[in-house]
Amino acid sequence: MCLASGVLAAGEDHLLAGAQLFRERRFQEAYVEFMVASRLGAGGDAAWYAAATLVKLQRPEDALEAFAAAERAAPSAADPLLDYYRALACYDARLFLCADALLDGVGDRTGPRIGAQARKMRVDIAALISSEPSVDTIDWYHSRGEAARKGGRHALAALYYREASALAARRPDHHRQAEARASLSGLRKELAP
Repeated sequence: MCLASGVLAAGEDHLLAGAQLFRERRFQEAYVEFMVASRLGAGGDAAWYAAATLVKLQRPEDALEAFAAAERAAPSAADPLLDYYRALACYDARLFLCADALLDGVGDRTGPRIGAQARKMRVDIAALISSEPSVDTIDWYHSRGEAARKGGRHALAALYYREASALAARRPDHHRQAEARASLSGLRKELAP
């Protein structure tokens, strides 16, 4: 019992060190601390913070995979600020509809500064998606989804296929929407126990 509490305390120490490094904008070091904290059982927060740190390291696709893993491991650890970081990852990965939905949920629950940034991003996203998406755009999301799937990054693949499906719904011909839905269904079957 004493050994277990010592490991947990060490995990908490790494979590606190990671938070301090994050505040100091030393993101690579913060990421390492959060990963160590997570491995030492510091709770679900560490995995969520590691994912947010990947956003700061400009690794949006890795961040989205990490957010999905954190959500599976500790869904109750999510909060509006982490949703904001997840939205940033979606935005940076060109998953604009995903980002918009997350930002809509963030609203002003994170404070005035982040709330204002979220509103501005939503305005920017609205401008980006105001016109009918091109066939090439939808095809790009399919290719990203397929690449992620082949790389074993199923959560990321699902995000790209969802975006492709939602964008296809905005076209009269629903370009490749059925294919995107079939790909999502296939992913669910691959992941089923």
